[in-house]
Amino acid sequence: MRERADVIKVCEECDTVWLEGQTVSPAAYTDLDPYLSGFGKEPLWSNLVPLERGAQR
Repeated sequence: MRERADVIKVCEECDTVWLEGQTVSPAAYTDLDPYLSGFGKEPLWSNLVPLERGAQR
């Protein structure tokens, strides 16, 4: 997110979010809408800063 240093993984097809350190699986996920809404942000891709694919922090 632009104002935070969080690193998340987002599925471009279904807007599923996995937090840093979570295994990408159907069992552990959050949807983009409530994740961004929890920080007072609209669920827009423009509120995210893309990293290079496969980039690690």
